[in-house]
Amino acid sequence: MPKIEIPLEDLLALAKMDSAEGLEEKLEPLKAELDGFEGDYVKIELNDTNRPDLWTAEGVARALRCYAGERSEEHLQDLGEPARYIEVSDDLKGIRPYIAAFTATGWTVTEQGLEALIASQEKLAASFGRDRRTAAIGFYALEGIDFPVSYRTETPAARFHPLGEEGEMSLSEVLQRTEAGIKYAGILKGFSRYPVLRDRSGQMLSFPPVLNSNGTGRVVPGQSALFCEVTGTDWHTVNLTATILACNLEDRGAAIEPVEIRYGDMEDTVTPVIYTDTLTTDLDQVSRVLGEEARELPLKKLLEKMDYGSVRVSGKTVTGVMPPYRRDGIHPMDMIEDIAIARGLNNLEPLLPSEYTVGSAAPVEMLARSVKDLLVGAGCEEIVRPVLTSREKITSLTRTPGDPIAIRNPMTAEYGVVSNTLLPALLEVESVSGHAAFPHRVFSVGEVLQRTPEGMCETVVNLALTAGDADFGDVHSILGALCHYRSLNLSLEETDDPRFIPGRSARVLIDGQDAGIVGEFHPGVLDSWGITVPVAGFELVLERLG
Repeated sequence: MPKIEIPLEDLLALAKMDSAEGLEEKLEPLKAELDGFEGDYVKIELNDTNRPDLWTAEGVARALRCYAGERSEEHLQDLGEPARYIEVSDDLKGIRPYIAAFTATGWTVTEQGLEALIASQEKLAASFGRDRRTAAIGFYALEGIDFPVSYRTETPAARFHPLGEEGEMSLSEVLQRTEAGIKYAGILKGFSRYPVLRDRSGQMLSFPPVLNSNGTGRVVPGQSALFCEVTGTDWHTVNLTATILACNLEDRGAAIEPVEIRYGDMEDTVTPVIYTDTLTTDLDQVSRVLGEEARELPLKKLLEKMDYGSVRVSGKTVTGVMPPYRRDGIHPMDMIEDIAIARGLNNLEPLLPSEYTVGSAAPVEMLARSVKDLLVGAGCEEIVRPVLTSREKITSLTRTPGDPIAIRNPMTAEYGVVSNTLLPALLEVESVSGHAAFPHRVFSVGEVLQRTPEGMCETVVNLALTAGDADFGDVHSILGALCHYRSLNLSLEETDDPRFIPGRSARVLIDGQDAGIVGEFHPGVLDSWGITVPVAGFELVLERLG
């Protein structure tokens, strides 16, 4: 969960609080916990990952202020028409195509304000922006920029003076020699051209998402006119980040002016985007969830404590507009949750269950426990591995028949498919256990996802076992003991399977039903995993042992 450190004096001033007394209780409606004080700083842990606006000093202070009934006027109102614009080049497609920007004037940057600005920039880019991949932020001194600004690509040989460095460098040198460049070089890996921001005079403002320039890209206390831009690969993340930052600076007293973004072959847009997500919920549903009559509650006041605007209670429904820095309202239940939080969860009357039930383990879990006890008694050790894995481990390394079910948008290729077999996980354990005394006997019980003949997905609980420095007879004896103690009839039927040595594998039949496969792994499979000893194993549908 995100953790932030805020100068206590800055937080109290923004939240209009006289002291930190009772701060721990006041943070509870924000789903936040006081993590302690360290010198002049307060540490806060945020438990709501859907609210990136709360990951900043201004966001926490705003929520505290609203909850205490000190809600300000609507945010980002009457910004007027943009007087500045940014031209976006089409060659940014596939690299870093989106940008949002605005200017903030009238607030003089202080030491604490600059510290909060940098902290917000780093926290939002690291967490919400996925380490600057989907969104990275830049702040600049506005008076040094000659608009319009051009957002385009240039070759790695393009030169500028990076922030904090002694002199000019090429873009490729920035990636190789600076701390930020080395850290974020992977974002631009494989591209022959890099994104840059230049103003009309040709001055390079920054090399996003890596470094600002040492000129206009250096913000210092005393400045009162700022330019902010957010670039990235995800339109929603880029624009919501810019809107959050604009609201933050507005809370500090800055006047926000929009900037027009002119895309070549996309629709132009004006940023910051002023989101007006509207939620409506049924009053009867509010009553059912809270256990209180909704029509007797001050719903308008309660929702305003959560910074909703334009709240209307009409007939059987309540409607409200979420603040522009929030995009987490997707269902009427989200509004009901906000009403409950504003009402105070501790103020809700507890309702004891009217029915009494006794829980118990599922039959398949009871079976799994029994089988595990038998295998442990046979000298085997249990291994627990994730249900997600990589396609390479299942298909290329282990030669498993049948293609696994893929995840549509995996965070990493290492967990890009759902396992349709447990054997690769056990072979992976064997591949890193060569230093341990032999023989190795490891097993795993877990869910796998398989395709049915009708093309549907089916979840099956399997049992798999491998034995290192062992042959077919070794694992067959374990399988035989397992069936004996379960009072089951075991028989084998010859079969071929690309995972196993031809002639050294068999279908497992339990009480005449097809239950799985057993065999000695093919030398090619062992070589792929880097295993230097013979390995045998079996995999069964667990319920066949019931």
